[in-house]
Amino acid sequence: MRVLNSSQMREADRRTIEEIGIPSLVLMENAGRQVVAAMEAIYTDLAERHVGVLCGRGNNGGDGFVVARTLAQRGVAVSVFLIGQVSDVRGDARVNLDILGRLGLTVVEVADGQAWELHVSEVRDCSLIVDAIFGTGLNAPVTGLIESVITDINASPV
Repeated sequence: MRVLNSSQMREADRRTIEEIGIPSLVLMENAGRQVVAAMEAIYTDLAERHVGVLCGRGNNGGDGFVVARTLAQRGVAVSVFLIGQVSDVRGDARVNLDILGRLGLTVVEVADGQAWELHVSEVRDCSLIVDAIFGTGLNAPVTGLIESVITDINASPV
C-alpha cells in the first residue's frame, strides 16, 4: 500500500475528480463505507458497540457523516457529534449531514467549550470513537475548542 502525505492526497483527490470524473460526493461515500468495512474487520462485536463519531465541518466531517449513516443502517448504535456549528457545514459534507437529518439521526452540535463540557460524558460513554474532525486540510496547530476535544478524547480510555 502506498502512503501519501497531505499534499499528495489532495492532488490525488483533485485528479480523481477533475481528470477521471468521479464526483467528490462519490469519493466521500466510498471513504465512509470503507471505514465501516475496516471497523467490521477489526471489531467482530461491532454490532454490540456504541460508536461515537466526531465530525468536523469539512469534507472529513462529511466522511464521518457517511460512517455514522452506514453504521446506523447496519443496526449499530451511533451518536454523532459535530465539532462546530451546523450552519458552517457546506458542500458535500452538508449533503451528508442533511441525509442524516432526513433519516432521523440526531447530530449533536458542539459549537463551544460549554457545549463540549455538556456532551463530553456522552462521548466517553461510547465504546468506540471515530475521529472525522480533520483531514488533509489541517495546516496549523489546533487551539481552543478543538484542542480541548482532542486532548479529552486522547486522555479517555475509549
